Amino acid sequence: MTQFCIKIYRYFRNHRAVFWLSMIALYVFFGYFASQIYLEEDINKLMPSSKNEDGTTKLAFANLRIKDKTFLLFEGKDGASVEHIAETCDAFIDSLESRNAAMDSTRQMIGDVFYKLPDDLMLDVIDYLSAHLPAYIDTAVYSRLDTMLTYQHMSRQMRANHDDLLSPVGSMFPELIQMDPVGLRSVLMEQLKPLTDGGGGSYKIIDGHIFVRDSTVCVAFITPMYSATNTGQGSALFRVLNEQTEQFSASTPDVKICYHGTPASGFYNSSRIKSDLKGTITGSLILVLLFIFICFRNYDTIPLLLLPVVFGTLFGLAAMYFIKGQFSLLALGIGAVVLGVAFSYVLHIMTHYKYVGDPEQVLRDQVKPVCLGCLTTIGSFMGLIFIRTELLQDFGLFAAFAIVGTTAFSLIYLPQFLNPEKNKVNRCAFAIVDRINSYPFDRKKPLLLVIFAAVVVCIAFYIVGGTRFDADMHNLGYKAENVSYSEDLLRAKTHTGDKQKYFASSGATMEEAIVNFDEMEHKLDSLQKVGLVKSYTHTNQIFVSLQEQQQRIDAWKNFWTEERLQLVRSLINKTAPQANLRPDAFDSFFDYATADYEPDALYEAGIIPKGYQSTLMEQSYNGDYLCFTSVRCANDSVRSKDSDYHRICDAVVSSPGLLVLDTYYYTTDTLIQLNEDFNVLQWVSMLFVFIVLFFSFHFNIKHTLLGFMPILLSWLIVLGSMVIFDVRFNLINIIISTFIFGIGVDYSIFVMSGLIDGGKNQRLLGYHKTAIFFSAVILIVTVSSMLFAEHPAIKSVGFSTLVGMIAAVVISYVVQPAIFRMINKNKE
Repeated sequence: MTQFCIKIYRYFRNHRAVFWLSMIALYVFFGYFASQIYLEEDINKLMPSSKNEDGTTKLAFANLRIKDKTFLLFEGKDGASVEHIAETCDAFIDSLESRNAAMDSTRQMIGDVFYKLPDDLMLDVIDYLSAHLPAYIDTAVYSRLDTMLTYQHMSRQMRANHDDLLSPVGSMFPELIQMDPVGLRSVLMEQLKPLTDGGGGSYKIIDGHIFVRDSTVCVAFITPMYSATNTGQGSALFRVLNEQTEQFSASTPDVKICYHGTPASGFYNSSRIKSDLKGTITGSLILVLLFIFICFRNYDTIPLLLLPVVFGTLFGLAAMYFIKGQFSLLALGIGAVVLGVAFSYVLHIMTHYKYVGDPEQVLRDQVKPVCLGCLTTIGSFMGLIFIRTELLQDFGLFAAFAIVGTTAFSLIYLPQFLNPEKNKVNRCAFAIVDRINSYPFDRKKPLLLVIFAAVVVCIAFYIVGGTRFDADMHNLGYKAENVSYSEDLLRAKTHTGDKQKYFASSGATMEEAIVNFDEMEHKLDSLQKVGLVKSYTHTNQIFVSLQEQQQRIDAWKNFWTEERLQLVRSLINKTAPQANLRPDAFDSFFDYATADYEPDALYEAGIIPKGYQSTLMEQSYNGDYLCFTSVRCANDSVRSKDSDYHRICDAVVSSPGLLVLDTYYYTTDTLIQLNEDFNVLQWVSMLFVFIVLFFSFHFNIKHTLLGFMPILLSWLIVLGSMVIFDVRFNLINIIISTFIFGIGVDYSIFVMSGLIDGGKNQRLLGYHKTAIFFSAVILIVTVSSMLFAEHPAIKSVGFSTLVGMIAAVVISYVVQPAIFRMINKNKE
């Protein structure tokens, strides 16, 4: 391979036109196809694929409107009146809808805002109930109703009817009392009590607005035009909300406006990541570029360092285009860590060139270790394609191709840019580095003992504690202060003390979904009796299946026989005058009792406001119909597999047609399996590296073991350190662990190359160490900056990577040369 690269170098040196044309053509070719790739922004690509074949996981991951809702709260401060809070809510929503309507139709942010009941809602409800009354009376009511047809009961009921007619509701809607002389409405209220206690009981309606029970917070519900996972479009809505909140805070300081919901959490997560990366990467990049410029002196050094990395990136994207046609934007962002490994190869070539000043000599010394490092690193990254997460598979493929492209460019095209006549070096900086490298760390026994003790301690903790994995994806999210405040406020005011979990019944039609909800009702009722569930929304008491409605209509007809109707008429004639009521005022009751009724789908009647109905049922984007219920768990403080929440979920999903609208529930088992898969793949990757080293070192088992030692020990140190500092693996830092492994392999190979070939070139080890020094400084500065991030996922990446980097450098610098010297001394 070395001779092949040298021949290409000489050919390009003598045929400059071929060199320039071929390089530009490859850049254009790969650049064009890289630009054609479709970059997906779906955050669900981060989730592992599920084994479920019944479609439940697909629905849980689907873009459901109920998961996209944003809760908008108006909290009264300093004794603000209910009227003032409602007026502020109206003004805020009006302003928001005006701004949304003024936008182009393709840029509008809001699909619906539900904050106020229509003025004519009550009339519509009365009209609808009048036409379909029997369909909403449970058949179990009739046994009790039979006992109400007595003189004693009717006498009491007539007095109650008299009082109700004089009440505000009776004055506005007297027909409600006139159609119900027997008092059926009180039975219906008892029937619907579980419904109000399960969700609606936490709120009350004041002047059409939705308030919490103590009347201090008014609530509105915003349904965006976009999915919650699309944080790009979502940012526009929350920027407008923030602007308006600031304006209203100045004009109405006694009403605090806040919001929360899945889209809000996604927006602040995205903003936090961008802010953290902008701050940490920008700061570290400035330091790195300044460091490189000071040490290398040449103005073209930085462009030369970037050219291979850019080529490798374009090569990787083009390869992904040919293989899949699309690529996860998240995987591309995470793929930035690959550039650290790729950058290391370029640094080795550039640093070596600074010393020898001869491109051919650079190739003679660097081709073998660079190719070997490339091969072993590709092996470690390719292991990710066997993990059941599409994003990790994309990342593994992209990383492997990017490394290949960067290495190929570095060995074939980069030497052509190296001009010995213009080669400059900061002798002072390199002298300092050489002094550090020449210091006999490997001969300092106290240092070796400290390293040995640290390795033993880490291995011991790893054996005792094992690899611990955090399968709860919620711990990777960033919680903005204002979003947390809004969530806590609503939970405190509705007296739930815990979050609501959404469950659903599904079906090919809405009727099928409603029928399946009966099974959900049965399960949740049983779980409530044993104390696992506090309460839940009895959605099937609002939306009754057509089949159930027909059964109730038949029961109504069978109950109101001619004999019972005559009995009621006789009781009315006797008791109504006693309460100063006219008997004929209740004639409408007999019309309703003898009318013909037909089942009717309430969800198609347009009675229930769209914003509220969407919290109870919807048609998903993939065509399935869903009927929702919100469940309050008795204990949601622990999200482990043994928690009450998981017991509830397990009970629900055991029946076909029922599902949990929580992607994390479905992926917990798969994430745990992912951790086990990753452990296996990591050791398989190590075996692959060991075999490659064994062949590369000409079947010399001593050299193979010595080259493999830093890789193994640095990995064990990382595992042990994570146990000591109680840092767990998660879906994000698992990816970075692959990077640690890859960079450790490279450092080990280059040091071994310098030790083995040191007899031919005494300074070769020093050259490699200098390149490792530059690579380590750059990567440690970059990684350390992540520790200052506020987003938990980025911060978790910083710790494990920093420990792994330092361990790989120290073992390669100190332990490897010490053992190599001992081997050679024994040999002599």
